[in-house]
Amino acid sequence: MKRLLDVFSEKELVLAQGCTEPGAVAFAVAAAAEHSQGELEKIKIKIDGFVYKNGMSTGLPGINKYYGNKTAAALGYFADNPLERKLTILADLEDKLDQALEIIDKVEFEVLEDKMPVYVEAFIEADNQVRALIKGNHDDLREIEVDGKITYQNESIDSTDNEVKELDARLKEMNIYQLIELLEAEFSESQFQLLKDGYKLNSTIARAGREGIGSGVGNKYRKRSDFSELNEIAAKAADGTGARMAGAASPALASSGSGNQGIFISLVSYYSAQYYFELSEEEIFKATMLAHLVGHYAKIYVGRLSALCGLFYAAAPGVLAALLYLAGKADKIEKAINNLISDTSGVYCDGAKGSCALKSLTAAELALRHFELVIE
Repeated sequence: MKRLLDVFSEKELVLAQGCTEPGAVAFAVAAAAEHSQGELEKIKIKIDGFVYKNGMSTGLPGINKYYGNKTAAALGYFADNPLERKLTILADLEDKLDQALEIIDKVEFEVLEDKMPVYVEAFIEADNQVRALIKGNHDDLREIEVDGKITYQNESIDSTDNEVKELDARLKEMNIYQLIELLEAEFSESQFQLLKDGYKLNSTIARAGREGIGSGVGNKYRKRSDFSELNEIAAKAADGTGARMAGAASPALASSGSGNQGIFISLVSYYSAQYYFELSEEEIFKATMLAHLVGHYAKIYVGRLSALCGLFYAAAPGVLAALLYLAGKADKIEKAINNLISDTSGVYCDGAKGSCALKSLTAAELALRHFELVIE
């Protein structure tokens, strides 16, 4: 049996190119398009409301002016090797944009109120009829059906489902001390390298944001007359999420289905740990893993996708837990997170888009403020 932390790393810390919701839409369409024959008549996508909302207004990697699920679906029709690329399917499709715009009016959506996220079902009508289904996680392609016959079925999906269900069931039963015991017992060299590589990727996206991709929230914030080192940590988080929402052409290490939360945890954990402590990279990335675990724990209850902003209710509590763990104050983590949630109850997710940079800025400073409140 796999160790629990290995399952978590494999299933919940994955690469995503652009926002995961339009990525899932493009992946489903691309998987169906590989089997489509003849002239395209229509692409219809049945989708749950959360995936629809989150992907409605977000930027796409390398694409200017056009955005969101509809453009992603049209681009996905021209993508290659979907089963290999999965959530990186939208990378390097800039040269397909003109072709995608020619078919974009053939793309339509139906929002299914009775489906839990993540649910994306793509239908392509041409000389034949093809259907591809993603369900559960953003990259869980379940099956492909051609003219009513199943031609692809993910034979490992049941075992994967069982692994994820077992992971969530076991984590849900743990308190913060048990999560830390899990971390101490199972954190490995491969996980250290995964998080280090993820930090480098997420730093590349943040650098793109500082250099002009995205809303520029971080750079505007840097012009404050009283701007401090702690403000700089929050500005870096805004750089990263802003650039990603604008379609920065670089993959992110996502956390529990969210690239923005992956970027936030990577950057805020790393730079705040450097600011407050003198630590080795191994200690910092070990604490970063705790931040991912706590963030995922929150999402088990709140939902992988929900009406609440994951930066405030998963990522910021994760960073706060990581900092208190490094400070030797594990006994304060639960109450500190309760205080953080009380401070900002009711921050909604209004979809993945440029304003996520503002939320990143606020959520980062929220986590750091509550850490300092505990220390004082």
